[in-house]
Amino acid sequence: MRIFVNSLIENPTFDSQTKENMTLRPQYFGSTAELSAKYVKAVVKCGLVDRVLSWAKFKQVSELKRKGGTKKQTVLGIPKLDDANMAGGAKGEQCTLILTEGDSAKALAVSGLSVVGRDRFGVFPLKGKPLNVREATHQQILKNAEIQNVVKIMGL
Repeated sequence: MRIFVNSLIENPTFDSQTKENMTLRPQYFGSTAELSAKYVKAVVKCGLVDRVLSWAKFKQVSELKRKGGTKKQTVLGIPKLDDANMAGGAKGEQCTLILTEGDSAKALAVSGLSVVGRDRFGVFPLKGKPLNVREATHQQILKNAEIQNVVKIMGL
């Protein structure tokens, strides 16, 4: 489906000489484009909206699968990770990853591990405020380094 809109905006303003991004606010356009209820109903009825939504969901799922990790005995390339000794092995499901808020909390957790042992407990310090994935887009989740580190560590 293609929609062609031909419009004339009086006195437009742009962010640069190349005129790639218009900075004029919509309330100053001088007119509005409104689609008729009949047209909107016809578009919804033809099933195009459902197909576009299913295609977008498929693309998001395939992108997340492509970024997915695998279970590994040792995780490399993640600084400040103190992994459990049994992590990634046959008894990996018995392991616990302790996520701390910063390096000082990690030091406290590591000192506590001297009592219970390092076989089933790993520690990873998070930097800053974690991204709230409930409100985030798939693209934001894929670009967030902290979330990607946790995904890689856990082998998701």
